[in-house]
Amino acid sequence: MNKDGTMNGNAGKEYDGLDRFDCREKLWSDMEGEGLAIKAEPHTQRVPRSQRGGEVIEPLVSSQWFVKTEGMGKKALDAVENGDIRIVPQRFEKIWNNWLTDIHDWCVSRQLWWGHRIPVWYVNGSETEYVVARNAEEAREKAIEAGHGEDAKLVQEEDVLDTWFSSGLWP
Repeated sequence: MNKDGTMNGNAGKEYDGLDRFDCREKLWSDMEGEGLAIKAEPHTQRVPRSQRGGEVIEPLVSSQWFVKTEGMGKKALDAVENGDIRIVPQRFEKIWNNWLTDIHDWCVSRQLWWGHRIPVWYVNGSETEYVVARNAEEAREKAIEAGHGEDAKLVQEEDVLDTWFSSGLWP
């Protein structure tokens, strides 16, 4: 499925480009026409919807950005162990240690229309070649340093940072 809710080439020639709702109807009709449908019966199903606009949310596998947290977690553990930070009341040190010893990388990608955009610029339409920079000018400099021409096309990542992550940004 494409990001705009239309079907892509993986759906097959007959369905490529169709809107997701139209595709479902056509697919069911085609299955009935071929004798592949066994039966249809009504059932209740929870369909996820956007809280803002009420649109149906389709599950869509996509690339996500993660932050490695092991280094940050180790610094936080060490700070309490060395006495640089004191947990009050002290009985919560055990919880602190549990959180930070069972730490996992943090998915900071969100597919939203608002928020702080992830500071990644893709080079020449590639999904695997990119630069990380504070702004477009710095991204251009880094792309040139990496051997791309001055005319390299840079496109910023569309995803935004997760709210908790972006709340730590300073102006």
